[in-house]
Amino acid sequence: MSNMELREFHTFLEGLIERTSEEQRFSVDKVVGMILSRHPDRIEKIQDQVIALGLRTLIRNNCRAKVSSTNNGPDMFGHYHVSKRISVPYKDEKGKLRWDKKRRTELSFDDLDEIIARWDDRPTKQSRDRQDFDEISRRIGPYRDVARTVGEALEMADRDGR
Repeated sequence: MSNMELREFHTFLEGLIERTSEEQRFSVDKVVGMILSRHPDRIEKIQDQVIALGLRTLIRNNCRAKVSSTNNGPDMFGHYHVSKRISVPYKDEKGKLRWDKKRRTELSFDDLDEIIARWDDRPTKQSRDRQDFDEISRRIGPYRDVARTVGEALEMADRDGR
């Protein structure tokens, strides 16, 4: 499949969206239904790429989710606005800043410090995520020397009523 086929589909899609929006209220579901029922040949040409895009979207949504369906014990991150997978900054072999996705249960103290340090480079307005990570950092402070992970330190803080 070529990029030309995908560009052609984007053009087709834009026209279809415009036409359906003129006739009725815009609905993603109606446009999808129309493409699948009236234009299956257009999807067939780009099917592999559409599937890959859909899978990427599902994976990103899953990583951003706050609650895990596979968690067997209490979720120590449950009341924080923290995704199941967290972007952690690191430097590659050439010294360039990169980001790795880590499970929040594997978040190390150094990881948390790096995340917070990156926010120090940003404007002063604090996001909800920043406030939550600052609160996590405050709560786990006394347990850094005895816990292996941030999650374990949160368990200790919870146990001690902090």
